[in-house]
Amino acid sequence: MKIIELPFKIEKPILACGADLKGAFALAKGNKAYLVEGFGSLSDPDNLEAYEASIYACKKKIGTIPKVIACDSHPDYFSSRFAETHALKLMTTDLRYIQHHEAHIASAMSEHSIETDVIGVAFDGTGYGWDGCVWGGEFFVGGLKEFRRAAHFEYMPMPGGEAAIREPWRMAVSYLYRTFGRGFLKQDLDIIKKSGKKRLYVIKKMIDGNINSPLTSSAGRLFDAAGSLILMKETASFEAELPIELEKIASQVCGDCYIFNIKSKEGMLIIETSGLIKGIVSDLRNKIKGSIISAKFHNTIAGIITGAASLLRQEFRLRKIVLSGGVFQNKYLTKRAALLLKKNKFDVYIHSTVNTNDYGIPVGQLAIANARESCV
Repeated sequence: MKIIELPFKIEKPILACGADLKGAFALAKGNKAYLVEGFGSLSDPDNLEAYEASIYACKKKIGTIPKVIACDSHPDYFSSRFAETHALKLMTTDLRYIQHHEAHIASAMSEHSIETDVIGVAFDGTGYGWDGCVWGGEFFVGGLKEFRRAAHFEYMPMPGGEAAIREPWRMAVSYLYRTFGRGFLKQDLDIIKKSGKKRLYVIKKMIDGNINSPLTSSAGRLFDAAGSLILMKETASFEAELPIELEKIASQVCGDCYIFNIKSKEGMLIIETSGLIKGIVSDLRNKIKGSIISAKFHNTIAGIITGAASLLRQEFRLRKIVLSGGVFQNKYLTKRAALLLKKNKFDVYIHSTVNTNDYGIPVGQLAIANARESCV
């Protein structure tokens, strides 16, 4: 159990139930939060049982009955279902659904005692979006009382749904199809040769027919696609395996990057990736070292963060920017992005004591729930 000194006073005792892939919760009262993490995926019955038992034990130890319960907005998370059931048992408890990526941003704001509005960048693998799509490459503006989604990576199909996480070649094909159209089948790439025409046509048919191919803006899935292309690997045996390997091989001296484009559509900034994918494919054809391609990819993502943030600063007059989400466990990317942002006169805040991955989600949930409780 971690005891966290909060930069604000809790209006009513709050239980924040966290997310799912990395089970964690926080119980907060006064100006302290009691954070318990490390349960792993709550889809595992043993992990879920330990998670639930620990919540009851923590309540008893602290001697607090929550008056507000905060949970992820994903309707199928085990943590959210527990929150709903627990709220019913307590009867008088308010239940608050907190959007996953807003909670990421709020966790960093809470860690750094930020009370003003910020530009928040939340990059991870998966999070339920209010539009029903899978979010994960998000830019927000605002504060704890209200965030506005202001920019995101363009939506891409995830052929096979969660199977695309275990088999990153599917995301590579999705990006190639978006970039080159039907011509992607003719690309002289190892991943195309390995996949085989039969499987490629199946993926194409799934995307064309919108068959089990949910749309995602996830930065994590973009990293998966790049990893599959650059490392020439089809599958992943554990979470973020290819992105981790991609970071390890990245050249520390390469400062080059690929082309990207940010367009405005109905008041939202959309980050297009076709130039990035074309650049990777061109370098692969020209037999450029993987370490150089990886570095250029990471540098491009850092450039995208800075480019989008600069456009948002012009519109919203904000200089403070916080970076949160599992993708920022990548030290290469985080360092490059922070340096570039600071060079462009941003005040940059990254995690140091609260986890940037989903283990930090409860801290953000309770911060938002508390701020919005005071507005009721």
